[in-house]
Amino acid sequence: MSHKITQVAERLVYENGFIKLYDDDVRFPDGTGRYLRLDATFPGNAVVLVPTYEDLIGLVRTFRYPIGKLAWELPRGFSHGEIVEDTARNELQEELGIDGAEFEVLGFLTPDSGLQSARVAVVAAKVGDKGHGPDDSVEVDLVKWVDVTELERMIREGVIEDSLTIAAYALSRLLASVPGQANSDLTGYDGR
Repeated sequence: MSHKITQVAERLVYENGFIKLYDDDVRFPDGTGRYLRLDATFPGNAVVLVPTYEDLIGLVRTFRYPIGKLAWELPRGFSHGEIVEDTARNELQEELGIDGAEFEVLGFLTPDSGLQSARVAVVAAKVGDKGHGPDDSVEVDLVKWVDVTELERMIREGVIEDSLTIAAYALSRLLASVPGQANSDLTGYDGR
């Protein structure tokens, strides 16, 4: 039996500057139905950064409207274009106030493959300083640099609940012990 779901008709039900929401007519293996799908408006990949300065990892505290509270997370953002490095550079500047870094694409995450078509690039960003703080003080409430022990304590104790942060950190830890496993060719890399 096939498990494939086939699109019969695409129906855009909402769009703004960041996302498009579709309520598609689909054919399931056992009949027809509907399926919600969320796509990003801009081409390219969103990013989640794992910024490091010496032995510290940079976190941002951001108010997340859907959950109604401030949340500690790794910096992240929607695509700024086709090249992952461009998006990483922009998010590093906006959220940490850092102008430059050595970037390395560690891999990709699909945050919710049951609803979103998004693939988020996990990007290690080795920085030379801690920056001057966020350029976007509306989005970012606070910046904090922590060591691995503190970050893992925050995850264990539920201070950090964000799935992208936890998954990106886990991927970065797994690859840290396997030199040369990450893809460092950032131009046009789509992870396929």
